[in-house]
Amino acid sequence: MKQGGKIRIIGGLWKRTPLPVLDSEGLRPTGDRQRETIFNWLNHLFGGEFSDKRSLDMFAGTGALSFEMASRGAENAVLLEKNRAAAKLIEQSKEKLNADNIHVFCDDSLKDSKAEEFGPYDIIFIDPPFALNLQEKAIQKAVPLLNFSGLIYVESPTEISDDFLDSFGLTAVKRSKGGASHLLLAQKTENKK
Repeated sequence: MKQGGKIRIIGGLWKRTPLPVLDSEGLRPTGDRQRETIFNWLNHLFGGEFSDKRSLDMFAGTGALSFEMASRGAENAVLLEKNRAAAKLIEQSKEKLNADNIHVFCDDSLKDSKAEEFGPYDIIFIDPPFALNLQEKAIQKAVPLLNFSGLIYVESPTEISDDFLDSFGLTAVKRSKGGASHLLLAQKTENKK
């Protein structure tokens, strides 16, 4: 297992704690500025209160987004990562931090998984390797796992249309662009699917 560097948790209890990054094709950790943007959005929408929140990271990679949630006191953060070496690295970070609110599964997020046992979720993170173009399939899989007004955060190489979101009962709440990534935060507004 070859490490490709480190990133740092940017907020909460474990602020400035480094997380190892696996040197793996397609693994593209969400950068500090993007994570800061996301968590500013979430902090505002959650009223600064994360302790009763449940999150799911469908393509965990480094686990950074879920560690940010757990660091801020989330009730639980569930991570799915198909790559065994990456999942093992996340598990090692979890153990190092004694993070009992983090649950890591080496699992394919587009199939039935253990994640269903921990929902419904307040926020689901979708940031697959861009080359695989799985964002829309992942949104379709994620919507039934959300609580009534749950949020989906998506990073994608192209913007996801409002029409597509609407077809799943979602409404864009925030959008931004950072480098090659389009950032989207959408909220469940109807039970369509």
